[in-house]
Amino acid sequence: MQCEVCGRSIKGKTFKAIIEGARLVVCPDCALLGSMSWELKPSEQRKPRAKVHRPIKQKSRFVMKRQSPLEPTLELVADFGTRIRQAREANGFSHEDLGRRINEKISVIRKLESHKMKPDNKLAGKLQHALKIKLLVPPTRKKLPKELLATTPKAVTLGDLIGHRERSSEETK
Repeated sequence: MQCEVCGRSIKGKTFKAIIEGARLVVCPDCALLGSMSWELKPSEQRKPRAKVHRPIKQKSRFVMKRQSPLEPTLELVADFGTRIRQAREANGFSHEDLGRRINEKISVIRKLESHKMKPDNKLAGKLQHALKIKLLVPPTRKKLPKELLATTPKAVTLGDLIGHRERSSEETK
């Protein structure tokens, strides 16, 4: 057997010492460098624990929340930039204060206020909460006038073509 510190072969008794936190088997000369033996007394020995089997949780990087078809989606208001700027100024926040409050960069807030960037639903939610404003609203459906609906050309279907063919063949007879 070899000393784990100096590498010499150990003749005679080996020592188990803790040297700089490492448990090593050493020769008598190197045993003086370390402290006590690292063998545990029966009272200090660990009792084996029963293994607990837990299911492995796998986290996906891209988790998409499915939306119920009955649940209405929300859309962003058209004047979101001016609403953000007015609410920020009304609350007395600077760009830096608002950025710290919602954990976003100052440049993002400036781009939002100047309409150079549209916020996603998550960012819009953070802004709504911090500034106490409404940015996401239920979608509005625009009703078309009846005149426009009546004049809208319909797409030609397969049935229309068959009907046209039958009518043209009857006319030629």
